[in-house]
Amino acid sequence: MMKRFLEPLERAFRRGLVYPFFRLILRNRVLDSPIDLSTVRNVLILRHDRIGDMIITTPIFRNLKRLRPDLHLGVLASSSNVELLRNNPFVDAMYVLGSNPVQFFRELRRARRQQYDVVLSFVFNRTTSVALLARLLAPSALKIGHADVKYQFYFDRLVKLPRFSGHMVESLAAYIKEAFGIELRPEDLRFELFVDEVSKKVVDDFLVRNRMKRRVAAEESPLPYVLLNLSAKDADRRISVSQAKGIASHLSERKIFRTVLIVAPDDGEMATAVRTGQEFRKCIVFPEKGKATLLQVASLVAGALCVFTPDTSIVHFASACQTPVFGFFTTVQGMREWLPYRVQYDLVVAPAGQPASSIPLAEIIGGIDRFLDVTTQKSPARVTSVTR
Repeated sequence: MMKRFLEPLERAFRRGLVYPFFRLILRNRVLDSPIDLSTVRNVLILRHDRIGDMIITTPIFRNLKRLRPDLHLGVLASSSNVELLRNNPFVDAMYVLGSNPVQFFRELRRARRQQYDVVLSFVFNRTTSVALLARLLAPSALKIGHADVKYQFYFDRLVKLPRFSGHMVESLAAYIKEAFGIELRPEDLRFELFVDEVSKKVVDDFLVRNRMKRRVAAEESPLPYVLLNLSAKDADRRISVSQAKGIASHLSERKIFRTVLIVAPDDGEMATAVRTGQEFRKCIVFPEKGKATLLQVASLVAGALCVFTPDTSIVHFASACQTPVFGFFTTVQGMREWLPYRVQYDLVVAPAGQPASSIPLAEIIGGIDRFLDVTTQKSPARVTSVTR
């Protein structure tokens, strides 16, 4: 009741006071045509959101540097996704938007010293905060964003994207075309991750201790492994503990591979279930102790025969590593933008409007078996599209 009362007041406050105030003070230029990339010295990309969003942006980093090798490319990341940039050769500067005010002002000064010419906002759901960040980080830069036309006053150029009709990386390619007049080809849009040797060794040592091997290894004796991720950040994407138990138990019955489990550090319910449930006894949990880094997860995904996951971040890891992936999806938050990309995959999808936890276990098991029949036969990779 209170929420229904407050929401109209909040909207009226924004439209009647906040937006007119920003229209008055921002006074951005209005660009009606793309920017000539050859005239740009440095670009700052705002990508301070989720892990998967950073992965799908890697083709943009690569292609901007391919087109302008001397371009200085900076990225504003979040504390949760910045690790994925550590070894990326196409990113020249990283800035982290964290919760510590001292760190924020330090990063703000660093960015302002670079004097960026152009800011590209790839965060589409926080228009006001993103616009203010862009102005704080690069006061004199041309600021480009994607939002409803009523937010034009926040940006120098407002791009129009084909949202929800295709994959998010294709929307980012359309963004680059609108911003710079540059058309990226489908083959330009592959994801990529750069795993350091230390992260790879952690995973290799884990595999040796548990008598497993990577899918490309030539040895006959250790068994390969499949990776089962049990966690998802959003409630609608999470699978239930009973589903997790059924999937883990079913995979453990297969004799030609072993099953490795990963659970998000903040997923206490699933971690407890794994620790206490008999159905998980034959599976191996990674890491064996402590917390895995994102690049260790990337290395583990890269070595797996295939990946099973309800979480789209792990889907994007698999796409980047060219590891076949099977997803447990829901239509609640829209799914077309977050499908696996240019990799062999299949899905089971919850009934329309229902969370992933509503998918019948029998349907999940049937889909898994069909997928394994293909992926364990060393057949050529193919891309599978499933609609419902």
